[in-house]
Amino acid sequence: MEEWAGQIWHKIITRAASPEYPDKAIKLNDIKNRLSIQFRAFGGNPAMQILGASKTDWHDRRSFVQRVASSFNQVELAWCDEQSLRLPDHLAWYDDKKLNEQHYLWLTCLAAHSDNAVRKCWLSDNQSSVRKTLKAFPGLKRIYHSLVEAHIQSRPKLESLPASLIKAEKMIRTALTSPDAKLEEIDQPQRLHPVWLWLHPEPPVEEKIKAQLEEVEAQRSDKKSKELKEDKRRKGEWVEDKDGKEGLLAFRLESVFSWAEFMPVDRTADDDDEEHAQSVADDLDVISVTRSKDAPASQLKFDLDLPAPDQDDYVLKSGILLPEWDHKKNRLKPKHCRLQEMLPKQHEDCDLPQHLKSQSRRLRSHFEMLATGKQWLKGQPEGSELDMDRFILQQADKKRGYCQNRNDLYQDLRIKLRDLSCLLLADLSLSTDSWVNNQGKVINIIRDSLFLFGESIQAVGDRFAISGFSSKKRHHIRYYPLKRFNEPWGKQVKGRINGIVPGFYTRMGAAIRYATQNLQKESSETKLLLLLTDGKPNDLDSYEGRYGVEDTRHAIVEARQNGIKVFCVTIDEKGKQYLPYIFGQGHFILIRNAEELPVKLTRLYSSITA
Repeated sequence: MEEWAGQIWHKIITRAASPEYPDKAIKLNDIKNRLSIQFRAFGGNPAMQILGASKTDWHDRRSFVQRVASSFNQVELAWCDEQSLRLPDHLAWYDDKKLNEQHYLWLTCLAAHSDNAVRKCWLSDNQSSVRKTLKAFPGLKRIYHSLVEAHIQSRPKLESLPASLIKAEKMIRTALTSPDAKLEEIDQPQRLHPVWLWLHPEPPVEEKIKAQLEEVEAQRSDKKSKELKEDKRRKGEWVEDKDGKEGLLAFRLESVFSWAEFMPVDRTADDDDEEHAQSVADDLDVISVTRSKDAPASQLKFDLDLPAPDQDDYVLKSGILLPEWDHKKNRLKPKHCRLQEMLPKQHEDCDLPQHLKSQSRRLRSHFEMLATGKQWLKGQPEGSELDMDRFILQQADKKRGYCQNRNDLYQDLRIKLRDLSCLLLADLSLSTDSWVNNQGKVINIIRDSLFLFGESIQAVGDRFAISGFSSKKRHHIRYYPLKRFNEPWGKQVKGRINGIVPGFYTRMGAAIRYATQNLQKESSETKLLLLLTDGKPNDLDSYEGRYGVEDTRHAIVEARQNGIKVFCVTIDEKGKQYLPYIFGQGHFILIRNAEELPVKLTRLYSSITA
């Protein structure tokens, strides 16, 4: 009963303390795609993603009800860094849904015209960004002034503030209404009510904790874990791990710690899955991470290190040096990556798997029709049939008095020739070891896709090659030529495909450049590079984030400059966030159901090359 009453009280006091209008809220996820387009249209960096902002501490004066509710001591303000634009997860500050939506539009445009660096002069820097935005897009002035008027009304009244803050509050209101006004800088802006129309004065700085804790550890666990599908950035810290040899911890029940208080107690046994993991994470101000000294660390090291030479795949050719694009310096680093050709160690010649034979027969029959396809060539001086369209036009001209003898009154049925070379490049990174369903993993889906692709293209007669790749930093890029252009499609190639296993990471740019070199050697009129992947470019070093995206994009541009068509097929649900920038609209496809990939891949090839 007490717990029930406490929950009711919490809901009532929190609702009373909230300055928001929940029924007028606009969620970021509902308009994120539109905002991404607008951000690029306003001049924002197309490589930046729009993600949710994390809550940060704020120390302004709260009302009595807010202090009783112990709420609203954190805020979600917009800010941007080198890789992303962070916007609040929802906006409900105004009693007008359209105004909340326009607030998102304003923040997007403001971020596109602001410096991404950490702000030293919060007030003047935001004034400068506002001036640039309104000068570049005068049509936003009406929206901006409407937002300013509504925001000022929501700010605390001057008479309710202490004397030490009244001057600063007046300066903020002047800066909002008159961006051109020259004002003094405000010290400690977090003591004042937050300015929702400006960017964060002290945005969280991302600290990359390069712990070798990858999803392979979760995949090897018998327990099923749920992924937290959110884009919020969390603040983290390293803590020392305990060895579990310091005896028992005696305490009284009154001293039980809360969620936010971390105690480095060794957990020698596996805990049960936390049913409310996401709600617990939301309650934590700082997430503490430690590296265990026991079995998990040694197991993790074994999994991520390269295998011994006698246990590794066969090396065909090593020491292939390739360049890499550095977007910060805006130049191509020559001989920056080292690639080696390899073949799977565990492979034996085999036939097509039994479960794919029925699908293979259907696809082969379809592609055989493409191979023997014929088309009518009209307007010929001689042919097998009369071209009725041109004959009718000639008769109509004669009726109108135009005497014109045409020598293109025939049409002829001829075989349609295909002069095409295609290289299918498959991502064989560690993420392909994840499960699609209870029956199979991503690597199994990719393996079936390569089998059916080869069977189908063999039927149509096009020249094709199949390769795979993975990487571990820039000096170890593994490239698997499973089938070369001049190799026949037979048991040996099928055995190589059957032997592929998940590799390491996804240094995509180097693999695309090497595949481009192979395609350039072909004499076909049309050259197609088809990329099959399940995730974003990444590696253990600086290739993570925007660096990898920019390098991959530059590799695609290089391929297209050499006359090669590039198309991407992905099963990554977040692919729409970065693939339009890398490949361009209309040059990629997202397959949401991974089980449909084998059949859809071949049909996609049919439509691309039709």
